[in-house]
Amino acid sequence: MNTSDGETYPAFSVVIASFSGEVALRRCLESLMPQTDGAEVIVAFRDGLNAAVLTDDRFRNVRFVRAPVDATVFQLRSLGVHETRGPSIALIEDHSVVCPGWFQTLVSAQAADLMVCGGPIENDSESCAYDWALYFAEYARFMPPVGKGEVAILSGANIFYDRATLWSCGSIWKSCFYETDVNAAFINAGHKLRMLPDALVTSRLRMRLGEALKHLFNGGVHYGSFRKSCSRSLARWLWVIASPAVPIVMLLRIVRVTAARRRDRFLQLLRSLPYLLLLLCAWSLGEAAGYLRNAPGQDLPTPAPKG
Repeated sequence: MNTSDGETYPAFSVVIASFSGEVALRRCLESLMPQTDGAEVIVAFRDGLNAAVLTDDRFRNVRFVRAPVDATVFQLRSLGVHETRGPSIALIEDHSVVCPGWFQTLVSAQAADLMVCGGPIENDSESCAYDWALYFAEYARFMPPVGKGEVAILSGANIFYDRATLWSCGSIWKSCFYETDVNAAFINAGHKLRMLPDALVTSRLRMRLGEALKHLFNGGVHYGSFRKSCSRSLARWLWVIASPAVPIVMLLRIVRVTAARRRDRFLQLLRSLPYLLLLLCAWSLGEAAGYLRNAPGQDLPTPAPKG
């Protein structure tokens, strides 16, 4: 795409938040690169990644952007998005493999002038009970099959934005890109979130238990903090009192989604239950902590909860 100043920009940008290590990133890029001819691919990675992947000739058209070793996935997203130049921006994570037709589906969405849309997230078949717990906790609401059309929530692990509209709420994601905050801003501006069933990725999310608990706790803190900022004091205390019930509510939601879409996965859900409850409790504790934080309120939209 040529601009008025004569500089050539890509027609599409793909940002990969990389925090899972060399093997995962290679799998992700190997699935992505054959589809994205002419697109800009940016990998925002934690310092400490094996240098071999950075110099691999197969990835010579990939732009690697280094972040501190302790950067969160939300900071990696923000860093990567700031580096983009295309008029449309897709976000994925390095533990995912994009399925055939993923990129073309997003190109079609771009041609249809969609502002924000996303796709379903499948789980890798080679997953143990703990891996399934991670999947259910993070991505149950995006489990295929899904219908096409307007939805209430999309995942930052498989999402697409119009650049101009994204920059209109740039203050929200300047340092940390929480898709719930960004998407709520889009909705408040009158835009619709849309699901594209053919924009499928398969996740192989692998986190140590301690890391996963910390991640979900921090996610709960963020959600509670933003929810509090838009609410009265009485409502905040009611949420604190009700927070012990949050893991059960979230679990029932996961059971409902599984029953509606993939009943054959009830065995995996049952096997993962001890880990899953632990992960959901970490979120619930974080949410309660977020309600109790003394940080000043901000005029920002309320993000949707996990699960």
